Amino acid sequence: MLTAITLLALVVAATLLAHFVLGKAQARFLYTTGGEYILLGVLVGPELPALVTALTGHPVAWQGVVHHEVLRQLAPLISLAIGWAGLVYGLQFDLRAMLNSRSGAFTLSTVQAGVTFGLVYGVCRWVLAGTGFLGLEAGQASMAALFLGATAAVSSPAAWELVHRRFPTQGRHSRLLQDGGTIDELVGILVFGLIFCLFHPAQQSGLGRPFTPTEWYVVMVLLGVIMGVVFHFFLGEEDDENHLFLAFTGIIVFASGAAWYLHLSPLLVSLVLGMVLGNTSRHARRVLPVILRTHKPMVLLLLIFAGALWTPVSWPAFVLALLFVSVRSLGKLGGGWLAALSMGPSIRRDLGRGLLGHGEVAVAMALNLRLVYEGAFVDWVFTAVLFSIVLNELWSARLLKGFLIDAGDITAAAGPKEAS
Repeated sequence: MLTAITLLALVVAATLLAHFVLGKAQARFLYTTGGEYILLGVLVGPELPALVTALTGHPVAWQGVVHHEVLRQLAPLISLAIGWAGLVYGLQFDLRAMLNSRSGAFTLSTVQAGVTFGLVYGVCRWVLAGTGFLGLEAGQASMAALFLGATAAVSSPAAWELVHRRFPTQGRHSRLLQDGGTIDELVGILVFGLIFCLFHPAQQSGLGRPFTPTEWYVVMVLLGVIMGVVFHFFLGEEDDENHLFLAFTGIIVFASGAAWYLHLSPLLVSLVLGMVLGNTSRHARRVLPVILRTHKPMVLLLLIFAGALWTPVSWPAFVLALLFVSVRSLGKLGGGWLAALSMGPSIRRDLGRGLLGHGEVAVAMALNLRLVYEGAFVDWVFTAVLFSIVLNELWSARLLKGFLIDAGDITAAAGPKEAS
């Protein structure tokens, strides 16, 4: 009980810190937040004494605020936060608008996400398996490369939202990055779900034979679809927003719990669930603003848990992290160039400069992997993703602002917006 109260107090304190302190720092220095909460998680996590001992060379007698056993007990809560991120994204995904769009956002997202995934997967697969850099087995190297490729594909909309709040942005490039910067998350999540099918921890299906990876993937997608359809009819004529919000909370708890029990991805299950409801239920649009107001605390919870679950690693892991950040940046820039080339001469070729942000979906992926799998290689790839998130938040908004200025979507005469 004391630990739960402590975690609740941390989330409240982090929310107030984000609103009153870090918001002003964001406006002044133009960076997206996230690393501060990961650091907060490290400070209250069970690995802080070991980290202090390693840095100082002197053992410490005290323990972290949150112990390993408590984190294991909180695994369903972490799974719920992961599922909530998938639900929010799925509810906002308008399938009809995407299919009818002529802005080029779909082309931008699929091309740059595909190029980034392929490049990161190929390079990391060669480094981890071909060179024996970290001494991984073939299966572990394949899983690590697939995970790093999937997380590399996603881009965070946080940088665009920050720049848009601070500066009057208008023009085709700004709209293209706004629409296209989120579709690539769909590509990353769909690929990420493959990991739990190709390397499923529970090989027995309970039906007398193991499920194949294809069957596991079908089960995962159908789980989201069936829950979405059943929930759509369950809502019926309910119009009270409070009741709708409680109902949505209940279904996401059930979906995340089912995915966690089956060792599948609650992120993908909840994404499919949200897409079904968002494109079929009239209630989804009504309750979406209420759900979006809870999104920020859930993201803070994900970041704090990511820091608490981080384990100190040796120096080769940081070499892998630098390689991951470098290859991902190259993939985003190269994929943006190819996408712009396919959309015509009116689109700037350096479009990838606006897609380097790495945010909460990548954190949710990393936590999802951390909950299901164990081993030193999980610690290494977990560190690489967190390192990328912290590093990219420092410059992604500034690079995006510079790109929009060069593209003419932010004019030099237009100063920053006044803070509300």
